[in-house]
Amino acid sequence: MEPKLLVRLFSQKRNVDAMAPMKTYILLLLLTAPILSCEEPIIEAPIVSALPEPEPEPENPNSNPTSLLENTREKIDHDSKHEKKTEPDPDWILFSDFRAPKPLTWSWTTPSSNMRIANYAIPGDEPADSCELVIKQFAVDEGKDLPANIERWKSHFRSSAGGPVQPRVTSAVIANMPATIIRINGEYMGLGTSWHRYNHTMLIVLIEYEKGNIYLRLIGPEETLISQQAQWDSFLDSIQLIQIN
Repeated sequence: MEPKLLVRLFSQKRNVDAMAPMKTYILLLLLTAPILSCEEPIIEAPIVSALPEPEPEPENPNSNPTSLLENTREKIDHDSKHEKKTEPDPDWILFSDFRAPKPLTWSWTTPSSNMRIANYAIPGDEPADSCELVIKQFAVDEGKDLPANIERWKSHFRSSAGGPVQPRVTSAVIANMPATIIRINGEYMGLGTSWHRYNHTMLIVLIEYEKGNIYLRLIGPEETLISQQAQWDSFLDSIQLIQIN
């Protein structure tokens, strides 16, 4: 073999031998790179000192789990305050410490206010012509200013000419007690309502009683009151004080 050819072959072998370690290193890098990329980096969490849990508040033995509305209802029993009244006796008209036989044609009606202790309807020739009897009792220190009350009752009426009415006031004795009877006639305007009732009469009887004056008010068409005048007078004459033990 020629000397030049041997030199060339020897040089190529040295190059191959020099590249072998490099190829091995590159191969190792390619094989380990995916493994390294799949591992998640480890991040150390910051150290936080634990806070002590708050202690539970002591229970109040006087606390009430009910709502404010329920607490209010316990103090003010609205249901019993506005309890529907029923007729105490079908044969007698009972009010305060008094009673009187009930006329056959008079009927009990449920009072529209707790201020009323009794309420009756007195029929006329037509249903619209009926009268209403309302019975109340004032507190001991109320209802004694008769002139002021008369002026207030007058304000519910006006004459046919549109002017003020003139009440007729008389004294009486009912159940052996002093009483005052007021009669007012005219156009009844009610308590500021938009409707008016013509030729209406209001009869008011105030009985002076030590436990609180008794107030009886009969109102309706003049014709009905005239037809019921005898029963009305009989009712007033029969009022008696119930014996109180």
